[in-house]
Amino acid sequence: MMNVSAAGRRVVAAAGVVSVLALTGACGADSGDDTGQRRKSATAGSASPASSAPRQPSGSPASAAGKGLDQKDLDRLALTAHDAPGYTVNTVTGKGSPVDHDLATYRAVTPAPCRPVYAAAQLGSLHDFTAQVTQDVVSTSDDLGQHASVGLTSYTLADARTVMTELRAALPKCATAEIRPSAAHPGAGLGYSNAQSRSVSDYGDEALAFEATQVVDSGGPSLPLTVLVVRQDSTIATFMSLHPFQPTIPQDIVDTQMKKLA
Repeated sequence: MMNVSAAGRRVVAAAGVVSVLALTGACGADSGDDTGQRRKSATAGSASPASSAPRQPSGSPASAAGKGLDQKDLDRLALTAHDAPGYTVNTVTGKGSPVDHDLATYRAVTPAPCRPVYAAAQLGSLHDFTAQVTQDVVSTSDDLGQHASVGLTSYTLADARTVMTELRAALPKCATAEIRPSAAHPGAGLGYSNAQSRSVSDYGDEALAFEATQVVDSGGPSLPLTVLVVRQDSTIATFMSLHPFQPTIPQDIVDTQMKKLA
């Protein structure tokens, strides 16, 4: 199950990275531009839960036809090393790497109302897609403190809107839940708890952000994470960061990726 298990391995690997950071005392630095300050609630977390309201479609060909991008078109919109100076960009799925459409693990998550939250933390959703790229983006200059996992997933326009609607509805129901797949499914040892909406604005056609705690059963760390989910026409960009103190999605990575999608 490449789509689910690869995402799970990526999250666990990121947990290992930030565990090392916790032991060594290394911390990532926030970007300091005005845009980063204006959008800090999305990437670093703020106290007031909110989400941006859906906007009108931009009228792009994919949006107008209600169709998602194909793999070739989405591959061109994913980040490259040229787009992200100072970071390494490792492609996990898409851009020539296998993409799996099996969503069984997401759909086996309990409690059922929290399935969209689990899927979003894994850079996915409960809906099949037309194309997908997932990447790990890691700073080369600060002991791996600045990093993000970035997922681009293209759907029909109707499904892309539904993904956002389902996540928006799920978050208030999952603040005290422990969210994980049933024991019979891959990734059952990895779960999330304490999901809390965070305010976000000025991204794409609509955007949501939340914080949660990653919980690993087999003696691993429990770590905070931040997730930002943005719909741009029929494509959804998901950004996730783990850090033992303050999980902060690098602002320049968000801005660069969203500029490519616009």
